[in-house]
Amino acid sequence: MAKTVTFYKMGFRMNWPEAFEHTKGMLSPMEIGGRGDGTYFMMCTYFATSAEELAAMGKKAKGGEMSEEDSQKAADAMGVLLVIIGIEGGLSIKEIKEKMQMGSVSDDSFIEVGRYKDITYYAVTDHDSEEAFMKAQSPEFAEEFRTLQKVWIDAMKNAEYIGPQIQGADLVGKTIHFETKDVDGNSVKSEDLFGSHEVTMINIWATWCGPCKGELEELGNMHRRLEAKNAAIIGICDDADDKNYECKALIREKNLSYINLLPYEGMDELAIDSFPTSFFVDREGKILTCPVIGVPGDISEYEKTIDSLLNHEEVSAVSAQPAAESDKKDYRVIVKDESGAPVEGARVQFCDDVTCMFSKTDETGTASFAAEQGQYTVHIQKAPEGYAACTEEFAVAQDTHEVQIVLKKA
Repeated sequence: MAKTVTFYKMGFRMNWPEAFEHTKGMLSPMEIGGRGDGTYFMMCTYFATSAEELAAMGKKAKGGEMSEEDSQKAADAMGVLLVIIGIEGGLSIKEIKEKMQMGSVSDDSFIEVGRYKDITYYAVTDHDSEEAFMKAQSPEFAEEFRTLQKVWIDAMKNAEYIGPQIQGADLVGKTIHFETKDVDGNSVKSEDLFGSHEVTMINIWATWCGPCKGELEELGNMHRRLEAKNAAIIGICDDADDKNYECKALIREKNLSYINLLPYEGMDELAIDSFPTSFFVDREGKILTCPVIGVPGDISEYEKTIDSLLNHEEVSAVSAQPAAESDKKDYRVIVKDESGAPVEGARVQFCDDVTCMFSKTDETGTASFAAEQGQYTVHIQKAPEGYAACTEEFAVAQDTHEVQIVLKKA
């Protein structure tokens, strides 16, 4: 089954081509999104070097920075596969070039790939810069560059265009319904939990997630204040099935008086890929706002959102979800065994001070994360069967945006 990738800031989702999963070089899409003037921008770059070679440069880096020689090698290996732009208002190619300051790009480089309402999407190539880039590369990378460019354009022509939005906006208005158990084994139903309060905040967390644990005590204090406001918090501990003791120990340590649940069947519909993630629902379980992904810079934003909902005020997407930086990088975690063979199925957690994302390594041993430029640490949360647990923490090199981990056989 093809993997679907959604670029929320640009407003489209596409089936991720199989050709993108087994490349000699490296693909790195950077989604910038809206620029405030009716234009939307995304750049897809290609590195004409292997992940292993780039990782080797990163290992030699000091203080997260490559040597001048390696930095130049990395720069020489990077080419722009294509640029994707969205333009409001049905502008002509000439008008687009003037607005986007792309006067040197030929008209035939603009390939219309899709539309959403009054937004027209184009895949844009630059033949002159591409030819110069490919002449400087070995034939195998030059050939792959051209092949991947065509595959990406074809995928864009078949993409679903949904319009620019904040991640999770498509969940607003949908209803959360479940039957599960709390961490003490008592059966619970969503209608009983939600029906007794006008607004309920659902905080989804995990015992391995540092940012999640860091906000629990304040959430406990907030819940006690909410009791007088006809609102409440419930928690769902994502790994409570396997780590029930640890979950309950944290609940005691953080003095939580609100109920915490086991994950429920059907929770995958929420498409949670980061922890913590919080939803706000009404008495029927209807989702009222975009989810809050990560810990807000000011944790009082949670309570401000609840107060606004209780007062029947409109909650903007910005206040319901912390604002993000304008662009993201593609970070890769490559897991191998001691012989150099890729390890599939390792559960990787990728964390900063605000949120933890997770993913499993594919058949190439790679787990990918799209995240803002920053400092991140990586852990192997769970090694696949046949491999020993790995408790080491790994820092991601700033220049390569990559880390390699070796797992030992059990």
